[in-house]
Amino acid sequence: MNSHDTNLETTLKSLDNLRRLEVPINLKQAIKNNFSSNASSTMSITQKWMLAASVVILIGINVLTIKQYSKQSEKTTDTASNEKNLVYKEYFSNTIE
Repeated sequence: MNSHDTNLETTLKSLDNLRRLEVPINLKQAIKNNFSSNASSTMSITQKWMLAASVVILIGINVLTIKQYSKQSEKTTDTASNEKNLVYKEYFSNTIE
């Protein structure tokens, strides 16, 4: 065995005698009571309405942005296809018949 393996074995053996520390029962109960009592009262009704209004506004902004983007892409596609058609027409109009 090399020194690395020896160090690894020593470290693993040192963990064999460790025991898990028990949490006091009073502390467990206090934590459980704290979480259960605060879980339902974390947000007031006005906060919930403000959150809902914010979500509606964000969704509205996203919908408007998507509509504008789709209109711009249609214009760009139409312009690009018209330019391609013009190039082809000009190229093929000068061919020898």
